Amino acid sequence: MKKTSTLAPLLIGSLVAILQFTSAPEARAFGGAPGGPFSNGSYFPNDGTFSAVVRGENLTGTIQFSTTSGSGETGAGSTGVSTIFYDGDTFIGNSQGAYNPQASTMTVNFQADVEGQGQNTITVQTPVTTTETTNVINPATGQVTPVQTSQTEFVATREILFFDALYLNGVAECKTSNAFPNQKFSGSGEAEFQQLEFAGNTPFLDAVRLPISVSGVRLSNTSSTFATAQVRPPSQNEFSVLVP
Repeated sequence: MKKTSTLAPLLIGSLVAILQFTSAPEARAFGGAPGGPFSNGSYFPNDGTFSAVVRGENLTGTIQFSTTSGSGETGAGSTGVSTIFYDGDTFIGNSQGAYNPQASTMTVNFQADVEGQGQNTITVQTPVTTTETTNVINPATGQVTPVQTSQTEFVATREILFFDALYLNGVAECKTSNAFPNQKFSGSGEAEFQQLEFAGNTPFLDAVRLPISVSGVRLSNTSSTFATAQVRPPSQNEFSVLVP
C-alpha cells in the first residue's frame, strides 16, 4: 500500500495563510501598493506644522507655520510667524505655507517689518511774494511818485503723509521629500526689501530684490495657532493744503 505524505498539504496551507496576511490592510503600513502609507508620501496629511530656515545675501532667519486641508489647492495656509535678520536689522512678522501632496510641493510666504516705525507728516512750504504800492508825495513840489515794496514769506502749500517702515517679504517654491517619520522640503525663491528714500522733502519707494533659499521640516501632523503681527509696508500720500 502506497503511503500518503502530509507535508505537501501543510506547506500549501501555510503559503495561503501568508498571502492572506500580506494582503490585509494592516500590512500596507509596511510599504504596500502605491498610494498606501510610507510609499509615495500620502501618509502625511495636508494638516501640519512646519519650521524652516531662510537664507540669502546678508539675510538669515526662521519661519514657522501651519497648513490646513485644501491649502494646496487654494494656495492659502494658516497663519505662521517669521523672524528675519537682514542687513543688520531684525524683521518680525507673519508667514504662510501651502502644501500640495499630489505635486509634492510646498509654497512658502513671509512678510515682516522692523518694529517702532509709524506715520509721519512733512509740511512743504513755498515762498509767496506779495507786492504793495505806496504813493510818496514830494512836499516841495507836490509831485506824487508811486513806490512799490515787496515782501516774501513761506506758506504751507502742501503736506506729505507717509508711513515710514523697513519692510521685507518673500516667497519660495519648495519640493518635499518623504522618509518616514520625517518629511522635509527645500527650494528657492525671491525676497523684496522696501524702504522710503527722500529727494528733498519728497519720499519715494525704493525696493531691492534678492534670491533666497528655504529648507525646512514637518514638526507635527496637526495645525498650530499663531499670533498675527501687524505688518505694514512703507507708503506715501501727498495732498494739498489750501493757501489763505
